[in-house]
Amino acid sequence: MLGILIGKLVTWLLRLRGKDATSFPGKVALKVSPKLLHQFGKKIERVIVVTGTNGKTTTTSLLASMIQHDEPVITNHKGANLVQGIATAFLQHANWRGKLAAKTAVIEVDEATFPLIADAFPIVVTVVTNVFRDQLDRYGELDATVEKIFSAIRKTNSCLVLNADDPICRNLGLRASRKTFYYGMAHDTARHSERRQMRDGQFCMQCGQELFYDAFWYGQLGLYRCSHCDFTRPHPEFVGVYQGKTMTLSEDSLPDIQLSMPVQGLYNAYNVLAAASAARVVGLWAGPIHDGLADYIPPDGRMQSFATAAPVTLNLIKNPTGCDSVVQAVVTEPGGKIVVIGINDLAADGRDVSWLWDADFELLSEDDGISRFITSGFRAEDMALRLKYAGIDESKITIETDMNKAVDLAISYGVEEHLPVFVLSTYTLLHPTVHNLSAKARENESTNFEYRASVS
Repeated sequence: MLGILIGKLVTWLLRLRGKDATSFPGKVALKVSPKLLHQFGKKIERVIVVTGTNGKTTTTSLLASMIQHDEPVITNHKGANLVQGIATAFLQHANWRGKLAAKTAVIEVDEATFPLIADAFPIVVTVVTNVFRDQLDRYGELDATVEKIFSAIRKTNSCLVLNADDPICRNLGLRASRKTFYYGMAHDTARHSERRQMRDGQFCMQCGQELFYDAFWYGQLGLYRCSHCDFTRPHPEFVGVYQGKTMTLSEDSLPDIQLSMPVQGLYNAYNVLAAASAARVVGLWAGPIHDGLADYIPPDGRMQSFATAAPVTLNLIKNPTGCDSVVQAVVTEPGGKIVVIGINDLAADGRDVSWLWDADFELLSEDDGISRFITSGFRAEDMALRLKYAGIDESKITIETDMNKAVDLAISYGVEEHLPVFVLSTYTLLHPTVHNLSAKARENESTNFEYRASVS
């Protein structure tokens, strides 16, 4: 109880100073009450966990938005997915006596954190979006990440909602002896890849032989099968057909649902499919799913748009496959553009930036519409070198280590050349950039004000 009181007090003080308070109150409260999460776990009826490498924050926000149309929900939708962030989410939904304002929680959990919190809550559904290599210095290689997720699942009694198109998720489903629901894209929407991207999980996790693919969606997500054993992509219970602004969701004998996409890009289509599938598993009908998508507000840095003097779209990048998806979305946008890439190597970003050489920046060199590149952050020079070896003309590359100045420069070029700006950044640059761009959007709004005569 003392931990809850102190955590609530810290939250109140931070908000008084205009701070977001997404993690620090939980950190302080856990120092005082190390079993705080177990205390909250006894007060909540059901918890839905979303984990995996990419798409956790978006999927969590989408699913929480859907369930909130039926009942109040506790969630950490701003991506604070470590122990302290989860504790803070519960503190924010508790009164000073520790009573919670909701019976259901939808929480995003970091893969390495999942084993630490798995036995604290009554987890009824575990959603795994995908498993890719990510922050090698922190997670280790793929095998280590898979074992962390599997060890956490074993501590719960939850059913699983897994990505059928990811062979690593399929392996988790085979190993965990419990009810498992799969979601995946429609078979005939996969494409034969003409690019030789770095792909994770290339080998069968049952027999060790190389997997054979009939077609891909992206990364290792595709129509896979092993020619040496019976490991193959399962037929998903929930099937999506992505059509740009809409997606059709099919489920066995039930009528298809046409979903309006609140976010763009194939990787976000997977997030919508994961959220809608989990919503179905917890018993939601089409109404709350539609309403949840309509009300959805994208978290920071997920195709986030800013109405600055030159329009800016901001995206988080943090590992090769996620970065490839963002780069694909950027080059798919028609017309000219300016690209800013900010790379830091602090602990939250991952100290090891060797992943830059596995990401498919070569795609950017094939987009003639990109007039300028600006690299920024502590590793701005590394990023510029990577772009040079991706085949980009050096005369197009500018290095500006200060991210705010880099964004300012890009916007001034954008105004001059009438082009939009796309900003890609790692974690620790993301929120300061959101703050900077939000301020510029407000300034732009005020400078665009035109006097109009009163009509009253």
